[in-house]
Formats: sequence, C-alpha cells, structure tokens
Amino acid sequence: MANSFKKGDLVFIPSNVTLLQFEHALPSSHAAPNKWLKTKKPVHAVTVEQEKAWAPYCKILYGGQYWFTNEENIFEVNNGS
Repeated sequence: MANSFKKGDLVFIPSNVTLLQFEHALPSSHAAPNKWLKTKKPVHAVTVEQEKAWAPYCKILYGGQYWFTNEENIFEVNNGS
C-alpha cells in the first residue's frame, strides 16, 4: 500500500476524484461499481477501512455514505503536531 491510513483519519480529497460504491459493499477484481461520484471541489472525508485485499482502494465516509477511492487520491490532513 502506498499510504497507510488508520480508521478515523481525516483525509483531503482533491477535485475531480472518482468515488465508487459496489453492489456487494466491497470491491473485488470482478466487481463493477453500481454508483459513482466525481468530486467537483476539494472535500474532506474520514477513512473507515483499508485492507490489502482491496488495494488500491480505501473505504471512506463522505456525505453520510460509504465510498471507495484509490488510496493515491487521498491525503492525510496534517493536524499540526
């Protein structure tokens, strides 16, 4: 995994990033997304899970829904410490 996020990390997502939802809730090599959203502006989200089996996807909570996005498209928000 390129990035290592922990559950609850606040992340920054730039504009024009595609977020995906899968019918069976988890991505797999044979699953096609049943819903997608492209961010129109930069947004913040919370990481929910990141599993090696899902690579390169990371599960996030955005807009009250669970989404998957490529982990290379999200960046941890620096808390200043």
